[in-house]
Amino acid sequence: MKVDYGKVIDRVKFWKRVIESAKDFVGTSPPALFVGRAWYPRVYVGILAPPTQQENADILDFPEKWYQQKASIDQILNFRGQLIYSRFRTSVKNPKGKLAEVTQELAMAKKPTDVEIRLKKSPRFKFTFNDWFAPIGNPAPVLEARLSENPVVERKVDYLVSDFDIKAQDAVVELYKHGLPISRIQKIFSAGLLGLPIQRKFVPTRWSLTAVDDILGRAMMEKIKTFQDLDEYFLFSNEYLANHFEILLIPGSYQYEFIEAWDLDKLQPTIASDYEPYRGRETYADNTHGAFYSSRLACCEALERMRRQAAVLVVREVRPEYTVPVGVWKIRETVRDAFNKPPEKFNSLEQAIRRVCEKLMIKDKWIRKSKLIRILREQKKIIQFWFKS
Repeated sequence: MKVDYGKVIDRVKFWKRVIESAKDFVGTSPPALFVGRAWYPRVYVGILAPPTQQENADILDFPEKWYQQKASIDQILNFRGQLIYSRFRTSVKNPKGKLAEVTQELAMAKKPTDVEIRLKKSPRFKFTFNDWFAPIGNPAPVLEARLSENPVVERKVDYLVSDFDIKAQDAVVELYKHGLPISRIQKIFSAGLLGLPIQRKFVPTRWSLTAVDDILGRAMMEKIKTFQDLDEYFLFSNEYLANHFEILLIPGSYQYEFIEAWDLDKLQPTIASDYEPYRGRETYADNTHGAFYSSRLACCEALERMRRQAAVLVVREVRPEYTVPVGVWKIRETVRDAFNKPPEKFNSLEQAIRRVCEKLMIKDKWIRKSKLIRILREQKKIIQFWFKS
């Protein structure tokens, strides 16, 4: 997505004077951190905090709450525009020093925590936008950081961070079962606080978002495959921030496909897809990236609640009104909420496909990209041939 940077900055320029005048401050971190990926394995790591103390600072970095409140793009930009990215360079494998220690302590915190920051120079009023993570802005080199209060840490988090014998994947699943929001698990994972000693290192935020979604999705898939097949065609729909979703559950063994379309106002919209067979994928979803894993996790959660397995088709339309990318979280949360709405039911695959086409701006253009639909139609022909012979 091409972002009109000037227009976006104009929407949060009222923070410019506050941000650029900050140098030494006490702010309330949501808590939040950001780990970059440029120059890996020696990357920028930093604390995100506004230059003021705020009672409800958690809203500045809480995607699940943004969705609950149906925050607009402007509201999200307002939240992110307040945060200063106080950063330092470090090796991901051997993070040492007080700055790394404070960053990791913040990552464990359950509640907003006051932190004292001393910067080398004032922040730049500059932002980074992409499809993976929420907007990051106001970078500044940090000289010193220390917590003004003891962070509140759940016993379960403290236990798993202190356990060097549990694998990172298993620790992620345990935190999820304990009820931690996925956005918090991703922060703890990114801070290099989980797993065997050899696994513990800072993980770039962009990678950690997908890693946690993938770990949890894979864990649920194995359980889902033990359930009985769904016996009806269910179609769930939802839309948020001009991202429209059609989620079709199809009777049969587990398979999953994610299709997304953008540039819808053009004669030929751009359409990409990634497919996963029953046995799972062995390669990264290069066409739809983090969206594939975020949506899959939400679908697996729903199938686990239903105690059924099914073939799953998700079609996402990125409509023209979506002008600023705010992160992959919106996909997980929008698909999650789709399953809270009453589904449409159909007696056949073709009926369901026709209905999906009716509800999309691209109509039936997505079908030629769908490997799952092609497989299901071919399977039907084979079964018909078998019975005829």
